[in-house]
Amino acid sequence: MKKTLMLLTMASFVGLNLSAADTTRGPLAFEAYDKNKDGVITKEEFDAVKAERMNTRAEAGMPMRNAVNSPDFAYFDTNKDGKITKEELQDGQLRRMRSR
Repeated sequence: MKKTLMLLTMASFVGLNLSAADTTRGPLAFEAYDKNKDGVITKEEFDAVKAERMNTRAEAGMPMRNAVNSPDFAYFDTNKDGKITKEELQDGQLRRMRSR
């Protein structure tokens, strides 16, 4: 019984570590894009994070299918001021999830 419990505990830790490390799937938090921590995401920051994420997936043998259909900066910058706020990012991510 102790051996089974220990194996289950170890397996759960491995699962937690794998899921916590996988930032290549699902929507990213605002902070992941806002590299200079100024409270907005610029086009340069957005494009750099997107490219980095695509490269990481490709190197892991999991290239992004339909990458050409992924939303671009303009999709999130709804007020067209050249910056994405936290609210714009969250709204865009929600729109994207609802459209799938």
